Amino acid sequence: MIYILTACLVLVFLLFFTSYLLYRGVFYYPQKKHVDPYQIPDDMLYAPYKNAMLHLLHEMEQTPYEEVSIRSQDGLSLCGRLYLFRPDAPLMLFFHGYHGTFLWDGLGSFRFCRKNHINLLVVDERSHGKSADQIITFGIRECKDVKCWADYAAKRFPEKSLILSGVSMGSASVMMASVLSLPSSVKALICDCGYTAPAEIIKETIRSFHLPVSFCYALLHFGARIFGHFNLSESTALSAVKQTKLPILFIHGDHDSIVPPKMCDELYDACASRKKKLIITGSQHAVNAMADFDSYEREIMNFLKESGIKI
Repeated sequence: MIYILTACLVLVFLLFFTSYLLYRGVFYYPQKKHVDPYQIPDDMLYAPYKNAMLHLLHEMEQTPYEEVSIRSQDGLSLCGRLYLFRPDAPLMLFFHGYHGTFLWDGLGSFRFCRKNHINLLVVDERSHGKSADQIITFGIRECKDVKCWADYAAKRFPEKSLILSGVSMGSASVMMASVLSLPSSVKALICDCGYTAPAEIIKETIRSFHLPVSFCYALLHFGARIFGHFNLSESTALSAVKQTKLPILFIHGDHDSIVPPKMCDELYDACASRKKKLIITGSQHAVNAMADFDSYEREIMNFLKESGIKI
């Protein structure tokens, strides 16, 4: 009997420890792991656009901006940059992706906003850049940060129409936030390569590593609850778009190997509000603006005008 009990305790310990290791690997993102924005990797995502990205990155750094910060609902310092291109123009709020930076993911938004004289607030999401925390929650807490930023922008610029925009995790966070009590000045959402739910994108990633999906996800879900104190099932973009009244432009690359294009189709089909969809042919994950800026710009401009936003 003692051997069975010991074996059970060892098994429980191993499962607990494995859950912790997976939790640290997926959700924990300390400052020392943060990327240098000028070290753009030579991978299939960025290699075709590396020179263009470096040029835009330099321009983004050289363009005058104001550093801004707010407090999250749970008391964290959240930081961003405010680019004011025209006093009477709308303001776009941009949210980057997992392990990302607005200096990569936001280059398309910067180019678009600067060219069309739309003001831009780019955000360091929690646990990224200059913002506080070390835990990434795939949109669960980030969506509440989106609301905090929208509240800040509405209070500071009460006369401006607000546009919420995001890439990947930022896109999912924006969709999740769309059913929160956002300011009435939020007029539209631009959601680029967003996923349907935290659980689904994590399972998709596990599957890509040819690991047992149900087992690994169960350990990750447990780790998130025990060590991170958040529930991966608390909110989903898919459930949010079924309820939101805000118009949404969905953008996705048909060669996206990180967030499957079928997720864009699911979100679009489920969306209850006015909606449009732009599929960028041949584009990988999070580089749609780099792959076909002309289509990206044209569709966003048309969408904003159709949403009653004066440019």
